[in-house]
Order: sequence, then structure tokens, then C-alpha cells
Amino acid sequence: PPLEFIPIAEKTKDIISIGNSIILQACDFINKLKSLEYDEICVSINISAIQLLHKGFVKNLLDMVKRKNVNPGSIILELTESIFSSKLEEINTILGELNGYGIESSIDDFGTGYSSLSRERDLYVNCLKIDKSFIDKLMFLKTEETITGIIISMAHILGHSVVAEGVEDKKQMQYLKAHGCDKVQGYLISRPLDDEMAIE
Repeated sequence: PPLEFIPIAEKTKDIISIGNSIILQACDFINKLKSLEYDEICVSINISAIQLLHKGFVKNLLDMVKRKNVNPGSIILELTESIFSSKLEEINTILGELNGYGIESSIDDFGTGYSSLSRERDLYVNCLKIDKSFIDKLMFLKTEETITGIIISMAHILGHSVVAEGVEDKKQMQYLKAHGCDKVQGYLISRPLDDEMAIE
């Protein structure tokens, strides 16, 4: 499982070569979507802090994107929230540079790590992905007891779009629609799919 092999891959720095392979696969998938006239679909790629901070990451990423003839605007980099607990300025500088090339970024599992909504305004981040733990609570808390809607509102005020993770029930979907959540992901929509099944 990823929770087991990713920490090992990061410790050995193998995550860099694995990450490059995943980026290339994502570019191939974007081209496959484009050939089927799905030109406006973006593909998210999970990025490790080790990858992002590795010397030459931006150039390497742009070289792969150019080699695959992919529009940089079709790529969103997903970073876990804990990545911002150290080297914040360095990471933000890299994200700003990528943003200048049209590559957006999102904070994954938002609300579980180094959260600070006041700091989010200063980050070159386009999207917040609300962690599944908040979405799970929508099943048993009263509407007035949840803070998910407040998180969505504050994210919008800060200029971010919002994705809800782990949506599994229509009750959760109704709440998120009512509170203006931009997108959702989870088993209610689909389980994880390979590229062929996703296109079908």
C-alpha cells in the first residue's frame, strides 16, 4: 500500500525516479484524453516534498511536459498539507514559478496538518482539497455543528476552489452542493480506475 512504500521510497530517494515515471504516464493520459477531444480536463499528479525540493525539479517537469507536447495548464500538482510545515518560502517560490507557466497546485488532505487559513492567502495554491475526515462527519453531525461549509466559504474568500475528498453518500453530496463546494471525489462518483476504465 502507498502508506508503506512511499515513506521507504522517500527515504531512499527512489521517489524521484518513481515520480518522474508517474509524470510521464500522466502526460500520456492527457494526450489520450486530447485525442478523444476531452481538451479541457485537467489531470492531478501527487508530488512528494522530496521531488519538489530536488534540484532542477521545475526544469525537469517542464522538459517532460514539452517532450510530451502537453499543455502545462492541463496539469495540477497535489501536495499534502504537511509539506508546508518546513521550507515554506522555498516551496512557495517553486509553486509561484510553476504557476507562471500555467501549472496549478492544490493542497491535499486540507485540515489535517499544518493548517493556517491566514497563510493560505500568500501561497501560490489554486485549490484546497478538504480531507475525508470532515466529509465523514457530515453523516452524523447536525448541519449547524459542522465546519465544512465554513471552510468552503473561507477558501472561496481566499480565492481558492474547493474539492471534497471521500464523498460516499448522497447526504454528503447534498450538503456540499448547498454550501457551494466546487468539485467532489469519492466512491459515490467512482472507485479508483485505470486510464482505460476512466475513459470508458
